[in-house]
Amino acid sequence: MADHSSDLVFDDIPSAINAFGTPPAPSPPVYLTNTHSPLPGAGEFVLVLDSPHRENEGDLIIAASALTPAKASFMIHHTSGYLCAALPNALADKLDLPPMVAASENSDPNRTAYTITIDAAENVTTGISATDRSTTCKLLAGKDVKAGDFRRPGHVVPLRAVAGGVRQRQGHTEAAVEFARLSGDVNNVGVIAEIVEESTEVEGKAERGGLHMMRAKECIEFGRRYGIKVVTIEHLKKYVEDTEGKL
Repeated sequence: MADHSSDLVFDDIPSAINAFGTPPAPSPPVYLTNTHSPLPGAGEFVLVLDSPHRENEGDLIIAASALTPAKASFMIHHTSGYLCAALPNALADKLDLPPMVAASENSDPNRTAYTITIDAAENVTTGISATDRSTTCKLLAGKDVKAGDFRRPGHVVPLRAVAGGVRQRQGHTEAAVEFARLSGDVNNVGVIAEIVEESTEVEGKAERGGLHMMRAKECIEFGRRYGIKVVTIEHLKKYVEDTEGKL
């Protein structure tokens, strides 16, 4: 099992599952003295790193049901802005979301299973704003969601996770669905986007510096700054194997 570095300290998987979990139904307010310590079921982001021998990137991941417009805006600002909704194959079939290209024609290096893109059919404008993408993603997480709830093409990119999750494929798609499943999400849908370097203004030009993906050390620093749990897919796979067995 590849590791990132012995001097990097990651969060444990159970605490990340608790942070990720969908918030419970509204109840009397609970006041926190430290807003960077989410309650179990807080619907927070988790920052997930894959192997340095794979993409060597970190993705912000959140339950689709927890993606408020404000969280969508944060996600868009700190990532590539290309929001993808990871979901199980069975749900993709139910919603009539065929692959973007045939499997035999998929030349993506990691065989990421993109489907056709979608927007919510109602209560959105063009579909691209943080509010609109929040609406689309939250709709995917709905208990009674159906194919007719979406228009095609759109601005959210569904991804089909392989059966077997991270035990079968160590990708961010499977990690998102795994976190959703482990936290008790109804449809096991997670939203993911690749985190990028903090950008800086280029004086006197309509340009910004910071052109690369964020790597492990910077991901951990980012997570600490915003109170986001940072974990690896390797650790998630081990947790699932330890608690549910190997495939």
